[in-house]
Amino acid sequence: MAIKIMDFIKRKSRTILILAVCLLLAWWGRAPIGNFLGWISNRDAVAEFIQGFGSWGIVVYSFLLILQLIVAFVPGQALVFAGGYVFGFWKTLLITIPLAVIGSQIAFYLARQYGRPLAYRLATQKSIDRWEAISKNQGITFYFLAFNLPIFPSDAMCYVAGLATISAKRFFIANFLGRLVSTIFTVMVGAYGFSLPPVFWVVVLLVIIGLYFGWVFYARQQNIEVSQK
Repeated sequence: MAIKIMDFIKRKSRTILILAVCLLLAWWGRAPIGNFLGWISNRDAVAEFIQGFGSWGIVVYSFLLILQLIVAFVPGQALVFAGGYVFGFWKTLLITIPLAVIGSQIAFYLARQYGRPLAYRLATQKSIDRWEAISKNQGITFYFLAFNLPIFPSDAMCYVAGLATISAKRFFIANFLGRLVSTIFTVMVGAYGFSLPPVFWVVVLLVIIGLYFGWVFYARQQNIEVSQK
């Protein structure tokens, strides 16, 4: 038994080392991490922070965006809202979409390379366990819907995909299309707020309804049953 344990440790030494470092950093920085999670959920606080860096603000925004996508339990909506508010619609959109896609692909590759132990550290275990079983053999349509419907933990779904059978190429397509749709709406709200015309909110509502019924139809076709636990 001892020999088997030692052999397992040798084979998984890199993964064990990474997990140990992550746990140590999380314990050491538990108080600052808690403060950070509260701060990044506040759009006005994030916007003020980014503006304080002047011309370097866009670099800070880019770093926080990548961090938020890889560490999937960090809330990201307020950050993107703040980006639209500070930098305007087009600049934020052209920065956010490629970075969101890149960050999501990194999360996908981390899960594919290091498996569930690392995924549990960078996303919530509850989210992964809930969606992993039904996501295992799903394709582009499923993950496109996952990036756009609030019933899915969109960032954690990158790790779910990495643990599933979808290829990196097919996930990239779903990732790009899904991030494109959701980012356009989020950045627009951040940039223009409640000055947007009523027709915009009507379009948003219709898109959400369309995506929801698309999910219902897809789930029935694929015999998918989602646990409410």
